[in-house]
Amino acid sequence: MWDIPSELFREILSRVPAGTLLRFRCVSMAWKTTIDDPTFIRLHLNHQIQSPSSTVVGHFILRGDLCSQLHFLSLDSLNRDNCEIIKASPLKHNPCYGWTKCLVGSCNGIMLLSDSKGFNFLWNPLTREFHRLPPVRVMIKKLRGLYLSVCGIGFDCATDDYKVVKIAQVFDPRDRTLKSETLIYCLELDSWRRIKDFPYRISRLTSGVFLNGALHWISSTMQLKCMGDLVVGIDLATEDYRVIPLPVLSGPEKPSAKVLGVLGGCLVLSCYYQIERLVVWSMKDYGVEKSWIKLFSISMMDHIGAVETLRPLAYSKCKRQVLLQHDKREFLWFDLETKKAKTMRIHSGPVPFSSLFCQATLVRLNHNNAKRSSRDKVNTAN
Repeated sequence: MWDIPSELFREILSRVPAGTLLRFRCVSMAWKTTIDDPTFIRLHLNHQIQSPSSTVVGHFILRGDLCSQLHFLSLDSLNRDNCEIIKASPLKHNPCYGWTKCLVGSCNGIMLLSDSKGFNFLWNPLTREFHRLPPVRVMIKKLRGLYLSVCGIGFDCATDDYKVVKIAQVFDPRDRTLKSETLIYCLELDSWRRIKDFPYRISRLTSGVFLNGALHWISSTMQLKCMGDLVVGIDLATEDYRVIPLPVLSGPEKPSAKVLGVLGGCLVLSCYYQIERLVVWSMKDYGVEKSWIKLFSISMMDHIGAVETLRPLAYSKCKRQVLLQHDKREFLWFDLETKKAKTMRIHSGPVPFSSLFCQATLVRLNHNNAKRSSRDKVNTAN
C-alpha cells in the first residue's frame, strides 16, 4: 500500500466520506497526520462542494420545541426505499451552555447555534469541535421602536474564513423611520466589526441563505411594509450588496408568505397562499431573473393537510423527489412526476421539532484557534 505515491494516496482519501476518514485516523500516526492536515481537509471539502448535490453525505439535526436534547438522522436513512418510519438518535454532545434556542444555519459542515443564555456557537457535529462567539454589541438596540435581528453563516473562499453576519433593524412607528446596523464576525480574527448598513427592510425573521459566496434575505423596497419583493445578498468577500429579483407571480392572488432556501445548489422561493397552496420556484441560473422556473406546487387537495408548514429541504438521489418537513412532526417525499406524497414518520425523536441539514465534513474550528494563538504570541513578543 505504501508504494502508492503520496499525492495519489491523498487524492484517493479525499474522496472517502468524512465519517469514515475519522475512523481511518486510528490506522496509524501517518494516516492521522494526513487526515488532520489543513491542506487535505480543504482538498476533501473541495471534492464535496464540486460533487452533485444528490451525492452529498450529511445529517439532519433535530431540535425539539419542548426538550433540550438534540437528535440526528442521516440523509441516507431518508433515501431508503419502502421505509416509512425512521429512527432519530440523540446526540450525546451539545456545545450550548443552556437550552438550544435556535438552529440558525449551516455551511460546509459548520453549524451556527444560539442558546437560551444568549450565546452563539459554531459547531461541527461530526468532529464535535465547537467555538463560542464573543458577545456582540448592537447600538441601535437602545433606540425606541420595533426591533428585529437576523443572522446567517457563510464561507469566504477569498480568505478561507467562516463568517457570521448579523443584521439589526429598528422601525419607529412614530416618525416611520427605519434604522439599520450590520455586523460581521470572522472566525480567523474571532471578532465582530460593523460594515455598511443593510439597504432594505428585512421582510421575515429567517436565517440568511448562503449560496455563491453571499448570504441572502428576502427584503422589501418599502420601509413601511414588509412586502418581500426582492432578494438582497451580502457578498462575504467584498461586503457589497447584490439585489436579485424575484420571479414574476401571475394571477390576482398574492402569496401570504415567502420563504427563501437552497435546493440542489439553486435558490428556491416557497410561496404560501394561506393554508391552501404552496408553489416552489427555482432559480436555475444564479442572478438571472428569467431563469426562475416553477418547480412544483402542492395543495390541500393532495391530502397533505395545511401547506403553510411545508418546507422543502433536499432532493432524493434520483432527483425525482423532494424532501419536505411537514407540521414540525414528520417528513414527506413529494414525487415531482406523480405529484404524490409519502409520509416519513420519526421514531424516538422530539415532537414537535425544527430541523437543519448539516453536511458531514472535516472542517476544523480548533485549527483557527491555534492560528489565532500563534499570532497573538507574535504580537505580544513584538
